[in-house]
Amino acid sequence: MSDIIAAIDVGTTKICTFIAEASPEGRLRLIGAGRVRSQGLRRGVVVNVSAASQAIAESIELAEHEAGTTIRNAYVGIVGGHISSHNGDGAVAIPRGRSITRQDVERALDAARAIPVPSDREIIHTIARSFTIDQQEGVQEPIGMHGYRLEVNAHIITGATAAISNLVKCIQSNGVAIEELVLEPLASGEAVLTADERDMGVALADIGGGTTDVAIFLEGSVWHTIVLDIGGDNLTRDLAVGLRVPFDTAEQLKIRYGHALPDWVAEDENVSAAAFGDAQSQPISRRYIAEILEARTEEILHLIQREIKRSGYDGLLPAGVVLTGGSAQLQGAKELGRAIFRLPVRTGAPEGIANAHRQWLTPAHATGMGLLLWGLRHGPSESVRRSSPLVPNVREWLQGLLPG
Repeated sequence: MSDIIAAIDVGTTKICTFIAEASPEGRLRLIGAGRVRSQGLRRGVVVNVSAASQAIAESIELAEHEAGTTIRNAYVGIVGGHISSHNGDGAVAIPRGRSITRQDVERALDAARAIPVPSDREIIHTIARSFTIDQQEGVQEPIGMHGYRLEVNAHIITGATAAISNLVKCIQSNGVAIEELVLEPLASGEAVLTADERDMGVALADIGGGTTDVAIFLEGSVWHTIVLDIGGDNLTRDLAVGLRVPFDTAEQLKIRYGHALPDWVAEDENVSAAAFGDAQSQPISRRYIAEILEARTEEILHLIQREIKRSGYDGLLPAGVVLTGGSAQLQGAKELGRAIFRLPVRTGAPEGIANAHRQWLTPAHATGMGLLLWGLRHGPSESVRRSSPLVPNVREWLQGLLPG
């Protein structure tokens, strides 16, 4: 019997719900998908609970109709400028005469997250970077090993309580319990990164509509995360202002004719679009469109480069940078990235999910596909069942965020 995993990607420009079957062999098959235009969000954060809840409801309904089933639980992506992270350490003693268990690892992680957290913030993830057993450093999997003291170095990700609470409310108002809130670049990494890239060292840059999310992976785990308040909507807005066209028109011009390298566009190539106040379409130079997009794309890529250097891991990324998210599909972005980063750069699209139409296997849907894979790989076995309740500690945490 297959289990059901559901994922909801609540983004600035789109809201996607995906439903997949997980086979006993650990494979995913997509059975339902729903995508609607985002409402009530700005830069990844809910600013209108009613509008966001309605858009989420429409997305869920579309996915459920296609899948022929009703979801009760889902993995939900979270992002926004309120996200912050740091690294911490925790240590526990191991009773003499037995090997290290999963419970010992959890105790060590609990010790790592036992840090002062402001009352207006909550811990979203505590992810082990590496372990030390009796001064033996660099242990990746301590379970089953013997020792007297287990230490963990963990990456701790926090978010603003208000932003988390508003997102939780939007999801739960649709009758869906949250299995886990997952930072979106971590979810995207599940879908687009290879095991070799994670082990060798790679930076993932998910350029979405409202934010650009950066995660650095080393030795198989995430070592650094940052969310930048800039994204594809800035490209579109620059076009709308520069060409004096409506925002929706600028978005279509970006998608159909956009390029990040003006020199790669013929000087005499024109496209048609109606400006504000014009009833008829007017010719617009495609190279001029590219010049506008190049300036903002360069800015975004330089900001990514700055964060990579600030992390201190810029010299440890032989696998380079993987660009994903909707704006990673802009022609020339990969080539421009190679010139700026002076590292290998590729565009990452989701893999590992069967039966998915090619429209879902694009960088724009890396987060949604990655949330499904996160549930398969990291969720407790009972949590992928459609009828199961929230994991107890998550249930208590979410209830504490909601009034009354």
